[in-house]
Amino acid sequence: MNEILTTSFELGHHVFTVLDLVEVVGVILLSRVVLGILRRALRRAERFSTLDEGKRFIVHRMVSSVVWTFATLFVLSVLGLNLTAVWAGSAALLVGVGIGLQGFFNDVVCGFVLLFEGGVSVGNILQVDGRMVRVERIDLRSTRVVSVDGELLVLPNSKVAGDAVLNFSQGGKATRIKIDVGVAYGSEVRLVEQLLLEAMAEQSEILEQPAPQVFFQDFGDSSLDFSVRGWMDQPWKIMAIQSQIRTSIDTKFRANGIQIPFPQRDLHVIGEVQQTELQGP
Repeated sequence: MNEILTTSFELGHHVFTVLDLVEVVGVILLSRVVLGILRRALRRAERFSTLDEGKRFIVHRMVSSVVWTFATLFVLSVLGLNLTAVWAGSAALLVGVGIGLQGFFNDVVCGFVLLFEGGVSVGNILQVDGRMVRVERIDLRSTRVVSVDGELLVLPNSKVAGDAVLNFSQGGKATRIKIDVGVAYGSEVRLVEQLLLEAMAEQSEILEQPAPQVFFQDFGDSSLDFSVRGWMDQPWKIMAIQSQIRTSIDTKFRANGIQIPFPQRDLHVIGEVQQTELQGP
């Protein structure tokens, strides 16, 4: 048995024994066992913690990375590799790679900020670059979101953590919904205000408190401009609710003879000038 374990063979410039390979396999198996024990302990601890899904994910990832890093270093040591030379040789490489991967490391740092700061969490509804999205997963480098149209988007963490992002799921519980509309000059202002409030109140998703409000905004070029505003606690449905309110407004305006004007342009042609231009000098 000892003879088998001490049997050596060459691989490149290195000489290994069967015992070295057995130790390597043992380190890998032991690492898997230790990692499994740590994961079970973390799951038990999570029952009594307030960490959300994103933070639990990063804790598991960090524990796994630490265990396998130590296992890799131990395996290299068992195989007789000079770790000092490895670190010295990789230092220069890491400097060059670090310069080229500044954006990557920036995203990783922002990933830690997102996961531990709590500004954005899994399940939050955000508005990024004018698009409403829901956070599905936060990884170390990127954040996976789903848009209202069902599109899966992968955003760099620096985009979510560094830019101005509107978070509908944190702060106030209600989100304001706004509909702008113009009516023809000569329309009865009080009737328009009443119909706008009725159209808003018909939607069950619109909250009674704070109550919806109508504002007579301005005298436009071809219309009297109004804005009706209300509050809702389901921001993910805001586009659908806006569509339903606009449909209700159009129906009520038609039933009450209130017109929504559209821009018109009059073209005046002077016949004598046109005739002179055609005949020439």
